[in-house]
Amino acid sequence: MPAHLMRPMPMQSIEIRSPYQIQKDVLYALLLREFSARFGRSRVGFFWVLIEPIAHVAFPVVMFGFVIDRHVTGYDYPVFLLYGLLPYFLFRSICMQTMEGVNASRGLLSYRPVHLIDLIFTKAIFTLALESTLFLIIGFGLSLFGYELVPALPIEWLSLMLGVSVFGLGLGMIFAAIASFMPDARAVIRIGFMPLYFISGVVLPISRFPPEWVERLSVNPLLHWIEASRQLGLAHYRPIDQLSYEVVFFSAAVTLFFGLALYRLRRLSRVTT
Repeated sequence: MPAHLMRPMPMQSIEIRSPYQIQKDVLYALLLREFSARFGRSRVGFFWVLIEPIAHVAFPVVMFGFVIDRHVTGYDYPVFLLYGLLPYFLFRSICMQTMEGVNASRGLLSYRPVHLIDLIFTKAIFTLALESTLFLIIGFGLSLFGYELVPALPIEWLSLMLGVSVFGLGLGMIFAAIASFMPDARAVIRIGFMPLYFISGVVLPISRFPPEWVERLSVNPLLHWIEASRQLGLAHYRPIDQLSYEVVFFSAAVTLFFGLALYRLRRLSRVTT
C-alpha cells in the first residue's frame, strides 16, 4: 500500500456549544422563520402586513378625529387615541399570537433543540417589534401634520409598554393552555376582545362616563394600563381616580406566573406519561 495512504487522517475539532448559544441560535432561526411566514417572500407580502394594521389604526383616527373635539379629551384626538391604541394592540396581538401560534407551529417541536417556550417567546418578541415599528411609522406620519407624539415621560412609558407586553404574554399562555383542552374556546376568546376594545377606554375617555360606570369598568385591568399609558405619555393628563399602578403590575405578574406554571405542568405531564 502506498505510504501516503497509510498516513493518519487529521482529527477535526468538534465545536461544543453552550446551552446559551443553542438557545440564541434557536430563537434567531425562529425569528427568521416568523419574519418569512408573516411577510412572505415577495415585496407585496411585506407591504401588505404593514399596510393592513396601519389602515386598521388609521380608520378610527380619521373617523373619530372629526367627530370628537379637542375639549372632550383635552388633547388632539389622534394623539389621545394613539396612546390608547398601542397598549391595546400590544396586549391583544401578543395574547392572540401566543394562543394561536403555539398550535400553528407545533410541528417545529419535532426538532430536538426547539421547545414550546421558544415558540412562545418568538411570537411575543416579533409582535412587540412589529407593533412598535407600526407606532413609529404612524407617529412619523402624524408629526408631518403638526401633531406632537413624544411621550412626556419616555423611559417610564417605554417600561409600561414592556409591561403590557408581559401582561399579554402571560394571558396568552393561559389561553393557550385552556385551548389545548378545549379547542372551541379560541372562538369565545376572540369574540371577547371585541367589547374589551370599548370598555377599556381606547376610543373614548372613560372619565366622561357617569361615576358609577367608571367604578364598574375599573375592575378591568387593561383600562388601568391604557390610562397609565396616557398619563405617562401625555403631559398634564388627568386619569380616572381609580387608576392603580398596583393593579397594573400585579396583573402582569399574576398572569405571567400562572402562564409559566401551566406551561410547566403541561411539560411535566408529557414527561411522566
